[in-house]
Amino acid sequence: MTIHSTALAPNAPAPRWRELADVDLLRTLVETERRRRRLDAAMRAAVAEAERRGLAADTGYRDTVDLLTDLLRISAPEARRRIECSAPQARQRPRKKWRVLAAAS
Repeated sequence: MTIHSTALAPNAPAPRWRELADVDLLRTLVETERRRRRLDAAMRAAVAEAERRGLAADTGYRDTVDLLTDLLRISAPEARRRIECSAPQARQRPRKKWRVLAAAS
């Protein structure tokens, strides 16, 4: 199996794009995006867990950026972006309308 295959199923031959019917191409776009999102979520969860465990230090790397750049063969900026995206995000609360609250009292 090739890592960079555009096929929808493992070991399936890559589709001949020009031969696909429009509806099949649309389905391929939607299915590929669905799978990409699932893979992105799995990567974020794995990076967050590696950070939580301190896996970089345990495996001899200076930090998680070094671990990801070596293990995944990605750039340092991309590794930092993935670490940042994997961090839990605080939910933003809607701003209270203080004038409305003050007028009501």
